[in-house]
Amino acid sequence: MKIDKASPVPIYLQIYNNIVDEIINGYLIPEERLPSRRSLSAELGVAQRTVENAYQKLVVDEYVIARPKNGYFVSSERVWDEDYRVMKKRIYNFSTNGVETSKLPFAEWSKLLRTTVREDKGLFQHGEKAGEWGLRKSIRRMLFRTQGIKCRTEQIIIGPGAEDLLRDLFMLLAPESKILLNNCYYYRVHGIAKECRVPIEYIKNGADGIDTEELMRHESGILFQKPTHDLPTSVTLSEDKRRKIIEWLGEGKYVIEDSGENNFQYGKMAKTLWEMSGGENVIYLGSFSKTIAPSMKIGYIVAPDEIVKRWFEKKRFYSNRVSRVEQVTLSKFIDLGHYERHINYMRDIYREKTAAFKKAINSTELGKKSIITGDDAGMYCLVQCDVKLEELHAKELLEQNGVKLSLLTSSMDDCSNTDFPPNTYVVGYGEMTISQIREGVALWSKILAEYL
Repeated sequence: MKIDKASPVPIYLQIYNNIVDEIINGYLIPEERLPSRRSLSAELGVAQRTVENAYQKLVVDEYVIARPKNGYFVSSERVWDEDYRVMKKRIYNFSTNGVETSKLPFAEWSKLLRTTVREDKGLFQHGEKAGEWGLRKSIRRMLFRTQGIKCRTEQIIIGPGAEDLLRDLFMLLAPESKILLNNCYYYRVHGIAKECRVPIEYIKNGADGIDTEELMRHESGILFQKPTHDLPTSVTLSEDKRRKIIEWLGEGKYVIEDSGENNFQYGKMAKTLWEMSGGENVIYLGSFSKTIAPSMKIGYIVAPDEIVKRWFEKKRFYSNRVSRVEQVTLSKFIDLGHYERHINYMRDIYREKTAAFKKAINSTELGKKSIITGDDAGMYCLVQCDVKLEELHAKELLEQNGVKLSLLTSSMDDCSNTDFPPNTYVVGYGEMTISQIREGVALWSKILAEYL
């Protein structure tokens, strides 16, 4: 930092401008500690009071946060917008798509990736249509250890993410049937079904999950179901409801079971529909995007023999679209125990974030007017807020002031057909730090304070 004592610009303002410039250009990042007043004054040869004046202006202008007895830190409230070359308020995005990636064992993954490329240059040629045999075996063993699922390696098919596999399944099965979705549906599944132009029928999904009596009235169909920590309602189906779904299965009746956040259940793992049915008419859908990283576009299905046979017939002109190098690396990552250790570690991280979110919201006025459900697994929950404001206006007000939340009703075609009250939010915090969770919740409560 350079100071021109001959300049007509006051020294404290020069210090201020220098620090703002360093923040804007990314040399100082959010949560980075600034030099102490004493050390900076000694470095620049100015009075501590001058540095103090500069720091106070930085605090007032929200570039810096003062923490008693700890010092001054770059604020995470403001971010630099490269498009408009201005500082703007940070958006606290409580998205359900976020994943904590900073804890991924990068060193182990990088080492395995290098070893894979060095050992087998043939991996850059075409591979098996259903995916690498080694990865399919690794997944089979992993599913048995973690979910109690028994299947053969031949029943596992690898694809480029859950969405692509789901599209393939809809195109394979739907021409002769229809898709059955919860009336509170996961928007991506709904979008894929619309894109594939397959007929959709809705089944009521309340606070305790899917209405199984209504399901029983359907004589055919493909039910998409997340029995554990359903997105967006966060409901985990009871064993009784799972049994009712198994009873419904039969000729022309299938379930696509999205494993969702099975891996992040904090309590005892509930039985999968595949395990309960023995794999009859159940297609188990899994992905590594949530458990490792969003960019890990490797998904898989475990399917009955009949579906596997039909899949191969449909795909006979296609090659597998997942990098063989990534598949083999992932297989080693699983077999050496890195994957399960990572899952166990992340389960604790997400449990800590869930606790931080609950504590943060319960410490505000908003907490006194809210009910939290579905906080027993994973990276999101449902928050029902008693707010004296129409929900779309509340959402717009929050977004204008830096808090982005998804309404449950945004995942519904018929908003009148629901057991959930207005102003119910699907709140994710997987990608956020604990400090961001606290700051975001405090801002959320502050924005709605006059409507509570």
